[in-house]
Amino acid sequence: MLRLARKLLQIASKSLNRLFSRCWLVPSHVSDDERIVRVIYSPYHLDKKKKRLTHYAYDPTPRTDDVSVMRLDHMGARLCKRKALSFENAGKKEYRGFAVLRVRTVRTSAMDVIDSRRHYCGHADIKFLIEELRTREPGEPLSAEVGKRFRDLKDSLLEASNYLPDSQPRASRWRGPKLEPPSGM
Repeated sequence: MLRLARKLLQIASKSLNRLFSRCWLVPSHVSDDERIVRVIYSPYHLDKKKKRLTHYAYDPTPRTDDVSVMRLDHMGARLCKRKALSFENAGKKEYRGFAVLRVRTVRTSAMDVIDSRRHYCGHADIKFLIEELRTREPGEPLSAEVGKRFRDLKDSLLEASNYLPDSQPRASRWRGPKLEPPSGM
């Protein structure tokens, strides 16, 4: 029994070392040319027919102006999908695919993308740069001016996104088309 426990710890240690040692290779600055992916979950991020993204796909975490994304060029499609499946909550939040964006298009829309590896290696956040999002209570409405700006920014993210549904969401690796942002972006 003790031998088995040691072997399991050794395997876990090797896996963790591979994961953590790789992170120092990922630059902390997110380049304009990088591709990022937003994980799409049903029913939150898709319309009733589960074919199109809704504005909810780019809703920030409460009391922040952050939208979590993954740095595809550094993580790869396989690790992005594994991470997406790890956040799934069966019956309530089901993985459906990815929305792919180019960092440059986010930044030209008066937002920013920053590395946030404190969550995990390859994690980044789209920052709306709207103070009122960070200070309001959940459920509290935004002022009319800020609300319009916020909707416009989410519209620009939807326009800059290429939603690619996963044809095999239960598979362990991405088997869909190449994860690319819309052409020309």
